[in-house]
Amino acid sequence: MKESLVMRPLIGIPCHAGIRAETERPIYYNNRTYIHAVERAGGVPILIPIFDDLDELHTLLPRLDGLLLSGGIDVDPSNYGEEPHPLLMDINPQLDALELAMAQWAFDKNVPTLGICRGMQMVNVALGGTLYQDLGALYPDSLRHKNWDLPRDTIVHSVRIAADSRMEQILGTREIRANSLHHQAVNATGKGVRVTGRAEDGVVELIEVPGHRFMLGAQCHPEEIYASVPAWAGLFTAFVEACTKTVVRVTEPLGVRVEQIVPIGIGVV
Repeated sequence: MKESLVMRPLIGIPCHAGIRAETERPIYYNNRTYIHAVERAGGVPILIPIFDDLDELHTLLPRLDGLLLSGGIDVDPSNYGEEPHPLLMDINPQLDALELAMAQWAFDKNVPTLGICRGMQMVNVALGGTLYQDLGALYPDSLRHKNWDLPRDTIVHSVRIAADSRMEQILGTREIRANSLHHQAVNATGKGVRVTGRAEDGVVELIEVPGHRFMLGAQCHPEEIYASVPAWAGLFTAFVEACTKTVVRVTEPLGVRVEQIVPIGIGVV
């Protein structure tokens, strides 16, 4: 007798490092909005600290069904062969090493991955791409993308979506409104990376890796605006579906139960 059970997928979200203001103690943290966006879409979010020894990832990674790389501080330009620009802001080489290792693992093992803001940039860098270290200085006539003085859910500009892209399929539109909270952006794309969305000024806003089970990125912060722009909720739903597996339980005549885990998420596009 066969019995199928859909398992809520475990989705890893790396933490950032900081100092708790009240106690001046070092902490690992991330924004709640990522957690709730994944949970709402049916996933189980797991926060991952910055390990001193990356070999510990060998124990953790096989247990994850998906990876969400979140927004945050700047990416160290040494990761893509450049010297720091004067307008480069805070970096954390340990965080970069953790996320690059996880992004490379997800690519190699075909594990569903969603990159948001910095996370999208990390996917691009992990695949050999480069970044604009500061849009205001290095991208002439760009829009004001670093709207850190505004509420995080403020809609700032439109994103034009490429036809016949995974993003068009998921979001169900060729144009979508977005917030904007960044000063770095994708410059040269990494190997196999397709640009599937741009702002009015041409800045890269969406990427995907065709042929991968699910490796997509958004430069905006959909976790902050999926309630006001419902199409963005579809991105988290598609991501969690791609991560989801079903357990097929087979009970043999003698009562022995065998379990087989089968992916049931979105197939390769």
